[in-house]
Amino acid sequence: MTEPPTRRSRRRWPWLLLAAAVLVAALWALRSTRGREVAADPVRRQEVVASLVVNGRVLALSKSSLGSPVVGKVAAVLAREGDRVHGGQLLVRLDDAQETAAVGEARARLAQTEARLADLRGNTARASQEELRQAQVVLANAERHLHRLEALLQAGAVSQANVDDARREADVARSRLRAAEAAARSTASGGSGERVASTDVTQARASLAAAEARLAQTRVTAPASGTILTRSVEPGDVVQPGKTLLVMELAAETLLLAQPDEKNLGDLRVGQKALASADAYPGRSFPAEVIYVSPGVDPERGTVDVKLRVPDPPDYLKTDMTLSIDIETARKPGALVVPLDSVRDTATRPWVLVAKDGRAERRDVTLGLKGGTVAEVLSGVAEGDLVVRDPAVQPGARVRVRHAL
Repeated sequence: MTEPPTRRSRRRWPWLLLAAAVLVAALWALRSTRGREVAADPVRRQEVVASLVVNGRVLALSKSSLGSPVVGKVAAVLAREGDRVHGGQLLVRLDDAQETAAVGEARARLAQTEARLADLRGNTARASQEELRQAQVVLANAERHLHRLEALLQAGAVSQANVDDARREADVARSRLRAAEAAARSTASGGSGERVASTDVTQARASLAAAEARLAQTRVTAPASGTILTRSVEPGDVVQPGKTLLVMELAAETLLLAQPDEKNLGDLRVGQKALASADAYPGRSFPAEVIYVSPGVDPERGTVDVKLRVPDPPDYLKTDMTLSIDIETARKPGALVVPLDSVRDTATRPWVLVAKDGRAERRDVTLGLKGGTVAEVLSGVAEGDLVVRDPAVQPGARVRVRHAL
């Protein structure tokens, strides 16, 4: 009698399960023999750029509070908040009618005294020169007459008394010439009348300068180029000395301030390059350069002040704007590198796993620069070694390299 099919199937089922278990065990044993499949990265050479990313802010170089030194009524305000102004530009003008009139009177007075001095100098000089010319002519005639009489005396045509009289006349003429020359020199250096007139001119010039100074006090001008930050004055206001009318940021080098942790002090140097970006504009960056590293440490916060110069600041930068600053602290081309996440115990005794002959071999390494996702290796591995990144793999484990990245 033939056995039913259902009973035969029931008898085969345990055997099938046993065969499947044996097959799985065989595959597992084979896999264990071959090792765990892992991804590995070859040790290679590339440029390593080490950087320090810190928070910072835009540092206003200087601000200037502008006011009026005198009491007055504001006639015009010529600048608004946000305006860019240049040095010497008129920003606020007070009512200056009286001061303007005083300047006009002082200028007229100065012109009159200068004209009087010029006339006096001209007339005195002409009279002095004429007297000098006449004295020269008289002396020349007297000397010719004396020479003629001396010749006649030799011929016996005149007496000695005649010659003595002519010699006295020549001496008198010579004395008159010396007096005329002294008078001419006195005129050139300014006589008493001219000195008085010159003093009047000096006083008139001083009066004009004082009037112009009083007029200047009615005008508030920009001390240098910059940007108006706040305005607290309007036309018609009566202002007092000491009251701030405008506050402006003086245009100069745009500086950034970063305060990294003191542990980074040894990595920072003047001249290092950086890239900065504002939190308000994260997709836009601009270059900067370290120009100052504080030699001291803030004892309360444990930070170091670092200042950076921005050679070409973007228009959107504002005072005290928050920034992210990436300072390049070192750069080394052709360095031997491994992935940073493949290095274990980086803070104590760093080591990596190298896939060699089907096993994960531990290698103690000496690290150099760290930049981005890689670390420089100074010793412990060679170029081309395959470094295992899987943290689950332990030293000595069997491994199979799936592929090298």
